[in-house]
Amino acid sequence: MENYSFVAKQAILDVHGKPLGYELLFRQGLDNRFPNIGAEQATRRLMAEQFLSQKIEDLVGPAMCFVNFPDTLLHEGLAESFRHYNIVIEILEDATPTPQLLACVQDLKAMGMKVALDDHIPHEAWHDFFPYLDFIKLDLRELPLEECKRLINTCRPHTSLQFIAEKVETREEFEAARKLGFQYFQGYYFQQPQVVQRRLLTTDERTAFDLMAAVTESTVDYDRVTELFMRDLPLTYNLLRYINNQHLGYKASGIDKLRSALVYLGQKQLKQFTAMVMTAYISKGKSQELYRHAMIRARWCELMATNIKPELAEDAFLCGLFSLLDVLLDQTMEEVLPNLTVSEQVQQALLERKGTLGFLLGVVHDHERANWSLLQKRLNFIDMDQQTSARCYEEAVHWSLALDAEGD
Repeated sequence: MENYSFVAKQAILDVHGKPLGYELLFRQGLDNRFPNIGAEQATRRLMAEQFLSQKIEDLVGPAMCFVNFPDTLLHEGLAESFRHYNIVIEILEDATPTPQLLACVQDLKAMGMKVALDDHIPHEAWHDFFPYLDFIKLDLRELPLEECKRLINTCRPHTSLQFIAEKVETREEFEAARKLGFQYFQGYYFQQPQVVQRRLLTTDERTAFDLMAAVTESTVDYDRVTELFMRDLPLTYNLLRYINNQHLGYKASGIDKLRSALVYLGQKQLKQFTAMVMTAYISKGKSQELYRHAMIRARWCELMATNIKPELAEDAFLCGLFSLLDVLLDQTMEEVLPNLTVSEQVQQALLERKGTLGFLLGVVHDHERANWSLLQKRLNFIDMDQQTSARCYEEAVHWSLALDAEGD
């Protein structure tokens, strides 16, 4: 189970049974209950595993995602990193309605994000928040219907604020809540939370800790950070997905090198990204051999490019690194690549085996499959002798083994 993520989703429906969205609930296995971990860690892991590592649309379609956010993570700014998703930030019932939290909510609204109060217990201290909220969720098991009615009436001047009845378990409760003015409904009467198992790319524990140390220095050494990313396929994959989803101007900026991407992201968001990775990593599992193979290919392609066209060395590394993503994710390369921000040369190489990078991948494949006659023709074409080719491969293997030794 260590190469999979687990999440429970429960529909939030309108009066006609049409889904408004789904609440996503962190799980550690197929057992449908909240695990014994803290709320912060649960949210970080859920965001990293469900949003960074894969397409959330494959889980919920075009519907909204309702996600619990402890107020500490709101103050930290984690929610802002997901402003381009169709997400509703649920402020937990144990949050304190401070001016600082109100400022966070106002900032989220200014970014166009949606905010809800989860399991809300009415109190005057929350009234200042009402103009900036989209939803209030009331637990019918905890709050009498009369109190629900009073709060709904109090909030009528806030015409954009809508109410969700939680823990609706019978048709009678649904009808009573509908008559009170609830617009949306969630509970066992409609659907129990459904646990979904998804394939997960995992990162190495040691690398994650090294990365956290590097990005929390007073001055970030971007060469060091780049080195850490280059040694870890899942880190690089998740980073490029993260930038692709969060920074819509990134592709247009023409930045397609790994180090430039890290500098573009900046220290604050690097810290947030790394914090999510830290809580989402899973130790080396049965796919470790595939990861090692990808690392060998990455270094191998980089060394060959250095010999024939040095300006392509970094793209060659990414090309080799990502060349097994389709196998690791059980998807086609056509499905994987749109989630990443890579150069057109890398895309052409991975999809069509075109260009110099595609040719280098051909060298790798012929070597791996012992197609010696075709390999020799390729080497002749790029004017590389067998000794140089063999040395590049051997150096790549030694480099991969050295990385493994550092992680032990």
